[in-house]
Amino acid sequence: MDSLGFYSSAKSIFTALVLAFYSDTGSKISEQELYCVAEAVYFEARAESHTGKVAVAHVIKNRKNNAKYPDTYCGVVYEGPKRESWKTRQNPNLPDNQRQYYLKKDRCQFSYACDGRREVIWTHQKNGQVILANEIAWRDAVNVAIDVISGQMKDPTKGATHYANLNIADPLWASQMNVNAVIGNHTFFSNGNKK
Repeated sequence: MDSLGFYSSAKSIFTALVLAFYSDTGSKISEQELYCVAEAVYFEARAESHTGKVAVAHVIKNRKNNAKYPDTYCGVVYEGPKRESWKTRQNPNLPDNQRQYYLKKDRCQFSYACDGRREVIWTHQKNGQVILANEIAWRDAVNVAIDVISGQMKDPTKGATHYANLNIADPLWASQMNVNAVIGNHTFFSNGNKK
């Protein structure tokens, strides 16, 4: 794996799509920011319709543009309470910039980011054979990230800052929020007092 956290075949797909976008538009959106949104779309919505994937990406964008949340896409995706690694916690003389922190398990909006599992974007098997469904889902996720971040896609969530699959989860915060839309398996919510 490399520094972005995925294998070379997925990286090649990501790089090709991003470079094509840069070439076509002259945009200089950060690769890391695009990756954070694409990764979230892939792990949170890869089985959803195109509109469902766009909706998840817009929740990230809506949070980024809201003063209550971090002001970067990666900051939004990885927001949540953190704990220090036991490895760095053992050394009281270690400088702060060398300490390692991890999200607390199951305590963040984007569940894949803190579920305790190693997340890998498998587009090919180890023998090189393509896993077609995963490759298509990864390409879709990258394209959705590019389209949403660059402003090419309208927001189907009507400004939602939260979402949940109410078929498998019952978050406490959901009862305090307004339902903006239901798209596929996700219900999208906005901040504020419930109407």
